[in-house]
Amino acid sequence: MKQNQYIYNVNYQYHEEELCALEIKSLFNFHLEGKVFFSSKQVDPSISPFLKNRLEIIYKTSSFLEITQLIEKDKIASHHFIVKYLELLSDDLSFKKRREICKEVGLRIDGEPSFSSAENTFGISFYKGSWYFGILVANNSIWRDHNMKPYSYSSSIGINIAKALINIAGNGDFSKRLIDPCCGVGTVLLEGLFAGYDIRGWEINSKVAENAIGNLRHFNYLPKVTTGDIQDIQENFDVSIVDLPYGIFSETNVENQIKIIKNAKRISKKVVLVSTNNITDQIVREKLKITDYCKVSKCRDSKFIRYIWVCE
Repeated sequence: MKQNQYIYNVNYQYHEEELCALEIKSLFNFHLEGKVFFSSKQVDPSISPFLKNRLEIIYKTSSFLEITQLIEKDKIASHHFIVKYLELLSDDLSFKKRREICKEVGLRIDGEPSFSSAENTFGISFYKGSWYFGILVANNSIWRDHNMKPYSYSSSIGINIAKALINIAGNGDFSKRLIDPCCGVGTVLLEGLFAGYDIRGWEINSKVAENAIGNLRHFNYLPKVTTGDIQDIQENFDVSIVDLPYGIFSETNVENQIKIIKNAKRISKKVVLVSTNNITDQIVREKLKITDYCKVSKCRDSKFIRYIWVCE
């Protein structure tokens, strides 16, 4: 019997722990503890830089034998399938034992095993005293190809942060309309389109806007990028994602930052702000309510920090 529940596991680098926790909270509405969790919400792991796998639970039992008996009893079938063991603990079963378990499960599924063109991937796992069997979906990681976009700058936001920002902004609700009004070369736009959002970009520098369009077209996305100033935007959106300028291609000073924050607030109900400086006081002065906050550094020992605020 299906449990209508999923097991997820996450992985992150030490310096990304806060960002991962905020992303999971935004997607699943709870505080992450550890790297394994259960949820009734279905989320595609590939929209996240941190979600590794999702196991849709069909059976939960106290013994492996019960799992095999249930598979036979319910006549689980698939024309072409593969069975994988989902490792959830660092001290999980040995590789040899995992292979034996997958073989035992596979022998009881009606159909042809396939390692190259499986229609279904079944997962089996042992976690905290219980066995779990179900449909396994892994993060496909094809989004990593976005790192090879034709145009990029050393100051461009990293792909992990960009993907997390999309989830923090949209909360997994693909009906929301998003805008990146200082979109640069389109890193955030690319991840928003990949995830399935209606997302627009504005960029004040015409050459950088052209590069953003080139990056999106390179991956066969329709570029919705306008060259212009944030203060000229007349449409309204559910969320603005604003990575405040660093001063390389656009002017950066307190006055310009305030202008951007004011206009982001004007055009959207929710604002996700990113800055390399702690501008909490400025945000509060602009009467934005900070609902969440985190920091993320470039690498473990890096002093280069990005601050992220979720505001309403």
